[in-house]
Amino acid sequence: MSPSVFLGWLVVTVVTVVLTVAVGIGKETASFDFVKREPVFADLRQAPDSAAQIEIKSRFGEFTMNKSGEGWVTPERNDYPIDGNDVRRLIVGLSDMRLVERKTANPDRFYRLEVQDIDTELSDSAYVKVANARGSVLAEAIIGRPSARFFDGRVSGTYIREPGTNNVWLVSGVTNVQTRLTPWLQRDIVQIAAKQVAQISIGEGERAYTLSRPAASDESFTITGAPEGRELDGSKATSVSRALASVELEDVRPRSEIALPSDAAVAAFSTFDGVTVTVRLAEIDRKKWADFEATYTGDPEDQSDVAKTARAIVDAINRRVGDWTYWLPSTTFENLTRPINDMLVAKNDSSS
Repeated sequence: MSPSVFLGWLVVTVVTVVLTVAVGIGKETASFDFVKREPVFADLRQAPDSAAQIEIKSRFGEFTMNKSGEGWVTPERNDYPIDGNDVRRLIVGLSDMRLVERKTANPDRFYRLEVQDIDTELSDSAYVKVANARGSVLAEAIIGRPSARFFDGRVSGTYIREPGTNNVWLVSGVTNVQTRLTPWLQRDIVQIAAKQVAQISIGEGERAYTLSRPAASDESFTITGAPEGRELDGSKATSVSRALASVELEDVRPRSEIALPSDAAVAAFSTFDGVTVTVRLAEIDRKKWADFEATYTGDPEDQSDVAKTARAIVDAINRRVGDWTYWLPSTTFENLTRPINDMLVAKNDSSS
């Protein structure tokens, strides 16, 4: 073969390889007919609303979530409510799974797909079981990592293993299982928007102070109890006024289990509509705990729509928080317990 012919074939071969790679990169790694593929959990897929109990286990521990009335609760927190949206996402994710292909049956390779037993050292797997009210299992699997493969350009996969077996599968869909309990809880405690706050009282006795403003249109608060030569730091006042804008728990316990001391710190937020939320706070075992109570402090004779709405807000808050003591984020705790000296700056003397 002459050099020119060889060079020509070499060019053709290189171009062909490049085009093949380019086309391959632009396509999904596999294509399957999901309609014909069997559901992984046929019973759950047939009756997802019949799910009544979910067990989750991992190397971080285990917990259970039970259906109660229209919602979900966890016995590990004395039947504290679970976020129903997260439960629905898990059930839908499991019920939508379909078998794609069988994978390794070699236990030595399970770690690569993160489908080891949960008691294996540094295991990243999650055991999940879903049962109905009669205790019949609707779904049970060890959930591994998501697959890097894509099917039909839209659906990705997950590796799972049948518990107690070496049967490992690649299934359609990605189901990430949260293996810690707290993120499953209904985390919202109270929501008092800063623009609604008329007055804030921090502390009791000689160290107490109050921030207030006459109308919602007033952007600045005034402070009582400031010594001569000092004035309110506007940025600190803004931070404190936002302290109850969206409070989420770090954890929760029944009030009967966490007894706040009699000298617990106190903070109270009052809105222009007559809603007052009082918070008692204390640090116990290096955790920042608080309980909440709402009252209507508006005109008791007022029967306007605004007053009725305020009373409804008070009732809703108390139904939600009345039985519980919450572990708060550090920033929220600090804003609700700021000493007066931390709220002040030297007064700006314009005459000097």
